This record gives sequence, structure tokens and C-alpha cells, in this order.
Amino acid sequence: MANERERGFTLLEMLVALSVISIAALTLVRLDAFAVRTAGDLDESTIAGIVAQNRAVELWTDPAPPTIGNSAIGIANAGRNWRIEQRVARTADDSLLRIDLIVRPESGRGQAALTIIRPSR
Repeated sequence: MANERERGFTLLEMLVALSVISIAALTLVRLDAFAVRTAGDLDESTIAGIVAQNRAVELWTDPAPPTIGNSAIGIANAGRNWRIEQRVARTADDSLLRIDLIVRPESGRGQAALTIIRPSR
């Protein structure tokens, strides 16, 4: 006669344990996919920020001030195509211009926004 303590797991107990483990594994797989997608979005947002800073330097160092109003341009940078939306407006001080830049990839989800102030002359 087998002692009650020496008895193994029943089939039902094994199925319940496997179910719990598989649900936990599926949750981890979904979490991993979310982390990969978020890392990709963060990468695009970081590069969009660099593209915005590059455009800001171009605007700041150009001797001629930009035209007041809204415009959009497409550029290639870091092996990707980007759309830069630019809004130029006067400030309370007539000698300064406010330039708002929004950079988005042509395909993707990341974006960056940057505002600079430059002389109007």
C-alpha cells in the first residue's frame, strides 16, 4: 500500500498547473510585443527631435528671416522621410519671430515639436 504522502499529482492538478503557466506565458509574450512597439515609437520620436533641431539651426543661421505664415516641407534624414510643419508668427516684440516646428515621419507614429525665437531682421 502506498502511503498518502507518496502519491503524485493527479491529472487534473497537472492540467490546472499547466493552464496557469500557459496564461502567464501568453501575458509575457503580449507584454514583450508592447515593449518592442513602444521602443520603435521612442526611436522615431528621438530621431524626429533631432530632425527638428537640425531645421531650427537652419532657420536660426539663415540670414534672411522666414516668411510669416504656415508651410510644410518634406526632407530625408537618417534614411527616413520626414514632414516638417512650420508656423512663423510675430511676437509682441517686433524684432523677434516665433517659429513652431512639428516633425512627423511620413510613415510611422513618432513626432517631435520644437519652438524657437529668432530675430526678424
